[in-house]
Amino acid sequence: MPSKNATSDAVRAHFRSQGQACARLESPFTARLCAVLADVLTLETPLGARVLTWPGDPTGDALALRVCGGFQALSWEDANLAALYPPAKISEQSFTAGLVEWMKQNDARLMPWLDGPPQTNEVSRCSALLGGLLHIGGEIELLEVGASAGLNLYPDRYAYDLGEGVQYGDGPVRIVTEWSGQCPPLDQGLRIVSRAGCDVAPINVADDAARRRLRAYVWPDQPARIARFEGAVAMVADAQPDIRKLGAAEFLRETLAAPVPEGRIRVVQHSIMWQYMPVEEQEQAEHAIRSAGARDGARLAWLRLEADDTPGSAAILLTRFPDGRTVELGRGDFHGRWVRWH
Repeated sequence: MPSKNATSDAVRAHFRSQGQACARLESPFTARLCAVLADVLTLETPLGARVLTWPGDPTGDALALRVCGGFQALSWEDANLAALYPPAKISEQSFTAGLVEWMKQNDARLMPWLDGPPQTNEVSRCSALLGGLLHIGGEIELLEVGASAGLNLYPDRYAYDLGEGVQYGDGPVRIVTEWSGQCPPLDQGLRIVSRAGCDVAPINVADDAARRRLRAYVWPDQPARIARFEGAVAMVADAQPDIRKLGAAEFLRETLAAPVPEGRIRVVQHSIMWQYMPVEEQEQAEHAIRSAGARDGARLAWLRLEADDTPGSAAILLTRFPDGRTVELGRGDFHGRWVRWH
């Protein structure tokens, strides 16, 4: 992370880049919001002053998405802001004018949303994780780092439509993914015998305020995503997942210390969260995994869906122990819309 503040030009470029990414991810509203903010933020307002002098890497910190989450949450409370949101259809000129006018009186209300990274807990990422878990096979003890509300701790409880008539599971929440390449061994079934996760800011979806905060990061012009989110939240609220308020390294040191029971394999998974951790925490978390792999031999695996140097998609990586060799199983869309299996 840079030691000095980002320049205002760098922050504006980040907002424009995030807007382009939102357009590729089929959210024209969020794309427009990011692009307009890139143009209208000013150092003369509380929000603009803080955002345009951001003390770090705006991209790594997902700064634009923090702001967008705040705007959506406030749109549920403010009729003037809500008038700019879907399903309203207004011109870009009217949208910009309305947003600027609203910000004149309200932009300080967005400040708390800058204090932490977004938590999308995107359920459709389970399609990529499903492929990895079926590839691993056996009786799985599932551990998730950056679990947020725990929605992705239950990949065995969703229904999947992988295209061309290929389906898996019969859960009430349906995940549609365009799958290409060899399909995972769907006939063997997914057996998860235990599950636990951690997050530095875990979300209890049984709490209305916490659930609304998580919902604020689901883009407002994507009704299918919203429906999946609501269905997954209802399921997880009943399941009451074991999500511990811990950093990744501490959680892994604690949970990986116990021996793996005979006949089981312990799997550490995470998706689109590694970039939000400080480098030191990343190094300590990886050390905890590899140290446990040296002890537990072939009964530990590390599965993740994370961004890398290839733009437009995330790598689906699997590290098996004891050899510690990492293979790229495939590539996945950041929101689970498609998977390309190798």
